[in-house]
Amino acid sequence: MNQQLSIESQLLSKLIDNLNAEIVLGTIQNIHEAAEWLRYTYLYIRMRKQPQLYGISNESLQIDNTLLQRRLDLIHSAAIQLDKNHLIHYDRKTGNFQMTEHGRIASYYYCTHETISMYNKLLKPTLNEIELFRIFSLSSEFRHITVREEEKLELKKIN
Repeated sequence: MNQQLSIESQLLSKLIDNLNAEIVLGTIQNIHEAAEWLRYTYLYIRMRKQPQLYGISNESLQIDNTLLQRRLDLIHSAAIQLDKNHLIHYDRKTGNFQMTEHGRIASYYYCTHETISMYNKLLKPTLNEIELFRIFSLSSEFRHITVREEEKLELKKIN
């Protein structure tokens, strides 16, 4: 007998950056369009199939079988983070999103919202090259890049 484990969605861990990308593309302009967008994801399918794994009680699912409130809550939380990191402007009264230049750059160059947040805090107009390289090297996007032995001499020349 072969018992297979279900494959769960990983979208929750990347929801903020995916929402930013959709806003930059212009496919999502407000919280309601974003909640509707979530309905077409594997995350939505898995939330309905295994609600407990996603922090949803069976009672909540019975009351709101489309999980609209849960989807709105997820989008609202993601939008607050994007707004806090200056990737979008989020009007909480109307629910409208407006992309920013930082958001466009993050989406275009596949930078996470955490990286942009770090850049916002650490980048200053008075930094020298070494300080810039140090800040960029802290980016999660460069985590898996290793320096080859033959490149070490070149790097020492820069230093």
